[in-house]
Formats: sequence, structure tokens, C-alpha cells
Amino acid sequence: MNIKIRLAEASDVLELAKLYETTVLEIAPKKYNPEQTQIWASFARDISNFQEFILKATTFVATDETGILGFAGITDNGRVTATYVRSDHIRQGIGSLLMESVLEYAYHQKMTHLYAEASEFSLGLFQKFGFFIYDTEIVERQGVEFKRYLVELMWH
Repeated sequence: MNIKIRLAEASDVLELAKLYETTVLEIAPKKYNPEQTQIWASFARDISNFQEFILKATTFVATDETGILGFAGITDNGRVTATYVRSDHIRQGIGSLLMESVLEYAYHQKMTHLYAEASEFSLGLFQKFGFFIYDTEIVERQGVEFKRYLVELMWH
């Protein structure tokens, strides 16, 4: 595989939204009910908010000759905003490549505390890179509840 990592651009937003929605619709039913899956996936259809989600953070994009394979973002205050991999490329190391890019960026920006709200799916990736669970929370989206894992990583 010839994977390249680059920063997201405004011209990527529609393709990233499609990847997000497709991946959620494919993987979420393994751990979430149909209502949760639909609400989660629907965020990608709110293009103005989705664009802000991608472009307000520093978002890394993994690509190869087939197009965009995944993305991961981090804000200036150390919040890891997303780690999504195209559904046909899950468990092939792309999430790890993206997380390495996020951590390298954080290190160079001298961030000493990173945090995220992890889903049932992303939790393992965060833990692989040394994040630990410090709490859980229930959030409501359009009247539907979701459990999230609050994770953090600190270094000096």
C-alpha cells in the first residue's frame, strides 16, 4: 500500500462526509441500535457543521490511489476530534497511521495533554496509543442517548 498523509482541505469536505456516513452506517450496527446508527450517521449530512468539524481542527487525511482512506483531527487545545477509516480499509493500520500523525503534531506543538470522547469502536485505538479512560458519559443527540468513553493522554 502506498499511503500518504496530508492535511485536509476545504475541497475534501464532501468526500470526508461521505466516508464518515458510509463507515458509520456499516460499522455502527455491530454495537449500536438502528436509531443510534442513523442519528450518528446523519451528522455528515449537516455539511456546514461537518465542514467546521473538519476545518476548525488540524485534520490529517490518509490517501492512496483509490482516494481518501480515513481522517483524524486535533484541535489547538489537544482534543482529538475524530478518527475515521473507510469501511473497506478498517483494521489495516490506517487508524494507527492517522493517530501517529496526530500525536506527532501534538508533540511538535508542545501539547502535554490530549483528550477525546471515544466510541465503542475508537476506544481500542486510543488505548493502543496510551490513552486511558477517566470517565464515561451519556450524551443525547436528537433524543437518542449514546455512551462515550472520556479518554486522555498526558506526557511531559
